[in-house]
Amino acid sequence: MQTKLSVALAATLAGFALSAQAANVEVYGLIDTGLNYQHVDADRAGVDDVSKFQMKSSQSTPNRVGLRGTEDLGQGLKVGFVLESQFNSDDGSLMPGNRLFHRAAQIMLMSDDYGTLVLGRSGMLRSGFGTTGIWGGKVSPFSNSWGDYMVGSKYIMPGGFKPGDNTITYQSPVMSGLQLHAQYSNQLDAAGADDWEEEGKNSTDRQWALGATYTGGPVHVSAVLDSVLYGRTAETGGYDPDDSLSFSLAATYDFGFMKLYASGMYFSDMLASEFQGHNGMQSITTTAAEGNQVSFKGYSLQLGTTVPAWGGTVKANLGWMDASVDHRYTDNADKFGDTDRIGFSLGYVYPLSKKAEVYVGAGVTKDSASTKDGTDSSDPIAYEVLSGLLVRF
Repeated sequence: MQTKLSVALAATLAGFALSAQAANVEVYGLIDTGLNYQHVDADRAGVDDVSKFQMKSSQSTPNRVGLRGTEDLGQGLKVGFVLESQFNSDDGSLMPGNRLFHRAAQIMLMSDDYGTLVLGRSGMLRSGFGTTGIWGGKVSPFSNSWGDYMVGSKYIMPGGFKPGDNTITYQSPVMSGLQLHAQYSNQLDAAGADDWEEEGKNSTDRQWALGATYTGGPVHVSAVLDSVLYGRTAETGGYDPDDSLSFSLAATYDFGFMKLYASGMYFSDMLASEFQGHNGMQSITTTAAEGNQVSFKGYSLQLGTTVPAWGGTVKANLGWMDASVDHRYTDNADKFGDTDRIGFSLGYVYPLSKKAEVYVGAGVTKDSASTKDGTDSSDPIAYEVLSGLLVRF
């Protein structure tokens, strides 16, 4: 299947390249590949420490290749589209999930007076994806994350840092620096859904979100209120998890000699499966199925900075999350308990040209987790060092 998708992608790009002169169509993308060292201590009986040195792609920025275009209809109206694929540059494979366009597959109707309507697979508001995500690198020096254990937003704040299928997004015109956003996904993951899941019904996960951004001089502010409408979980007895609710607020201020980033999030009824970046640390779950058996409530905080130095940019970020069990949906979920996380990341980016840069970074992430009765606890910790080259086209 990956081979067929790769051939289809190549044919699509070739076709658009031949017609690009006749239409306002652009082929774009980036490739990020480097070397990575990780050491993970899961602090669990029978689980060995793991040290890995490997080549990795998408360490600082996800690899992508895309097509985008617009047509001017006159009288302040335009139509447009974005098709964006994501791939691994260390082995050439597409992202998993049987998707030719993992990051975006959307059409847009744009009006100078009334705003923009976007239909299709699009970045959720609390993401950095495509034309609809208002979070990511706009509010954190490490965007959603670097590597696997260098904290950015998605490793400190659970849920929502991804694109969604069957999504409708409205973006208002910019009014004195203020823009409003509204979004609804009728089925977040149609390609990965089971046969019994039905779009728009309680059998599948859906999501709504409201957001606002403001940019004025050195100030930028983003706010998102969102909720995942969890589908009924048939494979584990048919329980229906409560819908999540979260509010995220971020602000940046550019002093010229440095830029400060601050963000925070409150969340409730967030399934354990929505906590990303735990990987081998196993501090919340050990399997995907376990992630739907318990939900958490809590809050997250981030403080970061970027500083121009030595011809490049120094980045630093500190994040903290505290989460306690909100609901348990199975007897097996009794083994889950409260958890918290703290992480620190430090990086440096040096531009080689307008389209190429090298980067280095290091980070540490530490979790603490305990069972409901307090008889079992773990304090896993992970270290990561990475470097790489990124080229845009």
